[in-house]
Amino acid sequence: MTTTLSSARSGAGFRPGALRGPLAAGAEVRLVLPAYGRGERPKGEAVPALAVLGRSNVGKSSLLNSLLGTKVARVSQTPGRTQALFWYRVGGRFDVVDCPGYGYAKTAKEKRETFSEMIEELLTGKDTPVGGALLLVDGRLEPQPSDLSMVLFLQNSGVPTIVAATKWDAVKPSERVRRRRVLAAAYETPDRPLLPVSSETGEHLPELARLLRAALPSPSPKE
Repeated sequence: MTTTLSSARSGAGFRPGALRGPLAAGAEVRLVLPAYGRGERPKGEAVPALAVLGRSNVGKSSLLNSLLGTKVARVSQTPGRTQALFWYRVGGRFDVVDCPGYGYAKTAKEKRETFSEMIEELLTGKDTPVGGALLLVDGRLEPQPSDLSMVLFLQNSGVPTIVAATKWDAVKPSERVRRRRVLAAAYETPDRPLLPVSSETGEHLPELARLLRAALPSPSPKE
């Protein structure tokens, strides 16, 4: 069964004045598939897909909810809650794929390997026109080995990538210039932008949404 969620709702769960779904831009957002196996795809006509990746405690669910303007992802204090590839369709135009977090040591080795295979198939398989990846890194931390490995994998796989440094509201103003410089040295290239963001304050979310929409290819014309 398809679960329908409307980004035009009042945005329950968001603070008053918070931004309402700059990526969805008022379009309907619906869960079309929780994929638990490698290679699973939504049925019917394929649309461009955007994979959302990050460590288990990077704030992925909060950012997705803010970008889409509705509570599509469960926010939890426990890392590793995402146990499948959750495909959300935005206005029938593109899919946002919430991928399981990586780097969580308490996740069983077998599950980590399964998640890794599912994500690799998603990014490099031929069945879905993946438009690119949104890689989330924790803006408060030094570059993490698992994030550096992921960005290298995306680069070697030829997947267009945008990097968002989350939890930017928690970085002190006096530290932001240095922190931004460190993150840029690790992740930013001329064709891989880096943008510090906050799902709490909405900082830079409209700019991130514009970058993501521009990165998505147009759907294939119907024959």
